[in-house]
Amino acid sequence: MSGAGLRGASLVRANLSGAILRGANLRGSDMQGANLRKASLCEADLRGADLGGSNLGMADLRMARVENANLRMANLCRANLTGARLAGACLEQADLAGAIMPDGTLFSGAKSLARFTDQANPEFLSTLAIVKKVDASDDDGHLRESESAGYRRLPWKQFVEQTYGSLADDPIEWYPPVPIESEDERE
Repeated sequence: MSGAGLRGASLVRANLSGAILRGANLRGSDMQGANLRKASLCEADLRGADLGGSNLGMADLRMARVENANLRMANLCRANLTGARLAGACLEQADLAGAIMPDGTLFSGAKSLARFTDQANPEFLSTLAIVKKVDASDDDGHLRESESAGYRRLPWKQFVEQTYGSLADDPIEWYPPVPIESEDERE
């Protein structure tokens, strides 16, 4: 579903585990309690989306637009948020253990999340400058490799294995998305 137009969709408690939603428009969508574990949301537009209580564990949110989104009580364990824009996002009680933050650093509970979410925070502008470097595009609009953040364009399965280790070690089995057949194809 890369590039899908799902703006304002109601996906409450939807099971989208492992879904490929790269560049999808999910702006203003209601995805409370949705399972987006290991989903590819790279470059997705999640501005104003309600992801409260959703599972985004090990999700790929590189370069995602997450401004003003509700991520309250969301599971973001080991999610990759490199280059993601989080201004105004609500991350209250979100689990960010092992997450890669927008500036490419690993989450540390000691640091305030305000440097990523609060535009009035003095550290926000310097963090945004790092995010913009990661988000830089070449003349054709393709993302280029950012050596400072270690970003490389990889297939999702290879990205997960390289970032988190072998999928065989994961206690929850991972399966690639199954294409949906139309009724005509089944007959």
